[in-house]
Amino acid sequence: MNTLLEVNNLTKSFKVGYRWLIPQYQRALGPISFNLEEQQTLSIVGNSGSGKTTLARILVGAEQRTSGEIILEGEQLEVKKHIQRCCAIRMIFQDANTSLNPRMRIGNLLEEPLKFATDMPAKEREKEVYSKLRQVGLLPEHAHFYPHMISGGQKQRIAVARALMLNPHIIVADEALSVLDMSVRSQIINLLLRLQKEMGLSYIFVSHNINVVRHISDKVMVLDQGQVVELGDTEQVFKSPKHDQTRKLLYTLGH
Repeated sequence: MNTLLEVNNLTKSFKVGYRWLIPQYQRALGPISFNLEEQQTLSIVGNSGSGKTTLARILVGAEQRTSGEIILEGEQLEVKKHIQRCCAIRMIFQDANTSLNPRMRIGNLLEEPLKFATDMPAKEREKEVYSKLRQVGLLPEHAHFYPHMISGGQKQRIAVARALMLNPHIIVADEALSVLDMSVRSQIINLLLRLQKEMGLSYIFVSHNINVVRHISDKVMVLDQGQVVELGDTEQVFKSPKHDQTRKLLYTLGH
């Protein structure tokens, strides 16, 4: 398989104040290195505050890294120009209730990325919106609804459709299943697995749900206080974790 994404020595530091008029920084993440292959799912797990969401936001260009390199499809992304490659990496956020604008119709919400990143005419954008709605198991008529008019599971399908609008190669899902009940969660997992086969997608899956991680992942990366403490094939990590933090995490999140 070909490598889609290569991350080398990535770090993130935040300004925490000043000392004698000199800004002081605290490292929150890194150095982190990993690869993501075509049609592969990498799950990132860790306790709250371990840096999972910060890493996810950096990968999609929503936040700038402090140092390190990100190579996407063979092209090294400059820190200030990372956002220009947003078409190739898209994100599904944790809670569709807060990520979908309640004042916009669903069709307009889905059309926004096309307006921002393409020169597609209005009629073609409309066709693409209808196509993506069908792809995630909804009807073209849902384009005329507002978010409050549909169920939580349907909202999450809309969030998936919005992430697919620019036909990305990589989807970053940040706790995208955590607010769903078990039956709806299973439906969305099956949808993501089907889309992966149909579209050749790769996933970076941030989750606290160990059972889901084991079910869908090819590789697992364990973060602790911004550091990678374990990275390996899913079954290997689950059957014989090498780091104490991994064992604690598997026990805590699995009970």
